Amino acid sequence: MTYPNTRGPAAPPTREALRRELKSGFRRAVGLTALGTVVPGAGLTQTRSRKFGWLLLAVAIVSLGVGAYYVMRTGVTNAALSIVARPTVLQTLAVAFVIGGILWCGSIILTAVQSRPTRLDRARTRLLAGFTTLMVFLVAGSSFKVAEYATITQSTVAQVFGKTPVTPGSGAQVAEGEDPWANQSRVNILMIGSDAGADRTGTRSDSMIVASIDTKSGRTALISLPRNLQKIPLPAKSPLRAMWPGGVYGEPTCPREQKDPADPCQLNALWTEADQYAANHPGAYTEKVPGRNETRDAIGEVLGLKIDQTVVIDLKGFSELIDAMGGLDINVKLSGFGTKLTIGGAHDASGRLYGVKGYFEPGLQHLDGWHSLWYARTRASDSDTYRQMRQRCVIQAIVQQVNPAKMVADYPQIASILKNNIYTDIPGQNLPAFVELIQRVQKAKITALGLTQSQGVKSWNPDYDLVRSLVQKAIAPPKAKPKPSSTSTPTSTPTKTKTPTSSSTDSYETC
Repeated sequence: MTYPNTRGPAAPPTREALRRELKSGFRRAVGLTALGTVVPGAGLTQTRSRKFGWLLLAVAIVSLGVGAYYVMRTGVTNAALSIVARPTVLQTLAVAFVIGGILWCGSIILTAVQSRPTRLDRARTRLLAGFTTLMVFLVAGSSFKVAEYATITQSTVAQVFGKTPVTPGSGAQVAEGEDPWANQSRVNILMIGSDAGADRTGTRSDSMIVASIDTKSGRTALISLPRNLQKIPLPAKSPLRAMWPGGVYGEPTCPREQKDPADPCQLNALWTEADQYAANHPGAYTEKVPGRNETRDAIGEVLGLKIDQTVVIDLKGFSELIDAMGGLDINVKLSGFGTKLTIGGAHDASGRLYGVKGYFEPGLQHLDGWHSLWYARTRASDSDTYRQMRQRCVIQAIVQQVNPAKMVADYPQIASILKNNIYTDIPGQNLPAFVELIQRVQKAKITALGLTQSQGVKSWNPDYDLVRSLVQKAIAPPKAKPKPSSTSTPTSTPTKTKTPTSSSTDSYETC
């Protein structure tokens, strides 16, 4: 009896050789599947569907190259914002990522199927299937998230920035070219914190700050207006001049509904006044929100500045936005009278304090949105002078501490806050220019001006010539330091000056 030669070239593989072959094939399948996950189509180029793989890989490389070139040419921020400012591009990107994600996931599955050894055992088959499923979920999840962000961005930009068309001669004048601010040396942005809410009648301007920005250097003056400013000059085109022909809000008489001692025809009541007048006189205003425009124009008259853009945020949105930022680091001060600041609270007719929710401890603290809001709003502890200072400090903290990475991570939440709580007349197509302006502001000095009694401004009887001179002084460029004289004698002994006993950090004005 004879036996076949099991050592010859035609002999079937041994069990050990078969095991090594299956192990090598399994590793190859996993490797190609992983490669196809990292680079679309790359793994598929080593299978029977190599033509489809090469096509997918070429599309991915060309798309990546075009995107990289655009980012390198325009910069990361400008590239992102140029896309953000174009809703049709965002919509196209959302669709492209969905279709691309489906093709990418399909190529991963096809790579795993075609690279899988034919005699792979059950355990390794399940392991390969699980790994492939995980890779598909990673790609599908990423593609879906990008498409979701693109859709959210399109909706947010359309709702917040897309309502105001660019009108020649109005608003900030953004130029074409490398420097978008080449045609405008200064931009004045009015920021209004409104107290609109379900529990309030009408809208009042709880805080009003104008950021006057030197577009070249980024040097900024934050000008706070007292909410109780009276005898407001009305613009020549204001419909309210029908009630006050002299052009002064509340002069010579204040309407009965405004005679409350807490609100006698003050600046913060002008919004409601205009809305009420528009309701009683249809057609008097062409604007959708008369009070907002009336407040903006009146503030421009008060300061002697042209207000280029307006941003309005209600109290709830302000608090939520700071929470989304992760809170603010603020050096909490005592009141102007040296006592702890109250959280909330008010005084009744007899001067008794009521409704206090708590007290701020002084010192550097990390405040959430609710506490940051009350730090800016509280006025039961001292005068409006110090309240304005706190408001400017909070605004300055937001500008200096905003973290783009954090904002991107919480982007859906940020977008919802913007849509529901913020109004601005900044056109979407001008967003890249304003982001560049903010970057200049963050690198420059921010000064503050409060129109308070300490500056000689009496809120009940303001001298507007004085107000405008203070504003011009605040926004004037810093004087050049005199060069040292070359005629000074080297033998003269320099006079020693005493160090001031009070540091600038002790000043309440210092944030």
